[in-house]
Amino acid sequence: MTGRIASLDLLRGIAAFSVAIPHFFMASSASAPAAETISILGVEIFFVLSGYVLAPQILMVAASSFRLRNLGVFLVRRWMRTVPPYLIALVLVSITARQTFSADFVRYAFYVQNLVGQANDHDYFAIAWSLSVEEWFYVTFPVLLLIASAFVPGRRRTALPAALIYVGVVTIVRFAFGDWADWGPEVRRVVAFRVDAIAWGFVLYLAVSDGRLLRAVTPVRAGMTLLVVGSAAFALTLRLAGQASLALEALFHLYASAFGAAAIVAALAFAPRLASRPFLVSASLFLGRISYSVYLFHLLVLAALDRLGAAESSAGFILYVALTIIVTALMAVGVEAPILEARPSYSAGQRPSLDSRERDARAAVEG
Repeated sequence: MTGRIASLDLLRGIAAFSVAIPHFFMASSASAPAAETISILGVEIFFVLSGYVLAPQILMVAASSFRLRNLGVFLVRRWMRTVPPYLIALVLVSITARQTFSADFVRYAFYVQNLVGQANDHDYFAIAWSLSVEEWFYVTFPVLLLIASAFVPGRRRTALPAALIYVGVVTIVRFAFGDWADWGPEVRRVVAFRVDAIAWGFVLYLAVSDGRLLRAVTPVRAGMTLLVVGSAAFALTLRLAGQASLALEALFHLYASAFGAAAIVAALAFAPRLASRPFLVSASLFLGRISYSVYLFHLLVLAALDRLGAAESSAGFILYVALTIIVTALMAVGVEAPILEARPSYSAGQRPSLDSRERDARAAVEG
């Protein structure tokens, strides 16, 4: 027993390959709006899923009598999980782009290349924008919740208002200061305007953590909801890929988060059925473990195949997927696993008791 939720790992893996696979077709076609749309929505699933699975740890930090120490543990755990593979990928990409230790490299290394706008002269590691959003959420949102919990005891009473305030402030900042004339790079991919996407996952966790809502959602209902919301999200984003629309750009941040939430609820609804199939459980856990490295390293694999002239054929596609899995599996075993084992733990005496759903959700992200 791993304590992980296999269906969430499967969703994480699907989201990773929903970014990696479209990039193969986008590289070989000057116009691939459908592929670009799938890639965009794959990232949005990652955002909401991050907020959902991190929620138990953030709540634990806020409720502990040792808030500052546990905040430090939380941050160290997240940085040990995310930073080493990121820096390895960044160095390799920078070498191939001949940008090692350039000013752009330094901004990537500290996750500030898109903090309030696009600061780099050469955005040669384009996928890093979403990773910066993640890292800055780790710092800003738990601190807000700690401040709120210091004044209002009781994590449940504090958490939802704090999350909604966080979302509201980011939304106001986005509309007030975003460069809507260049929505893609200057709004959708800017940290200050996007961290609310992860907070929506935190809100989702608060909504479903007591189990009542999930007990009312059957797999069929969850699947149909995901189909409807996903189809609408795909159609609206596809239209944005072909033609700018201020109204759709303004709505994107809501419907994309709704799509991510629908995907998570569907994954949770199907979790018991998946859990009864050992092979699917093993495959799902494997996809979850390699998902972060898939996101980081797939462009390097694609660049290598492109240099060999093998990136524009059916055989090239199969080779691309196979090599991506092999490379990322080696990363997961050889680099990520030892670092994860060395991370500090929350002391049993310093954390409140968690219900079974909170333990499972925390376990789903700790690996």
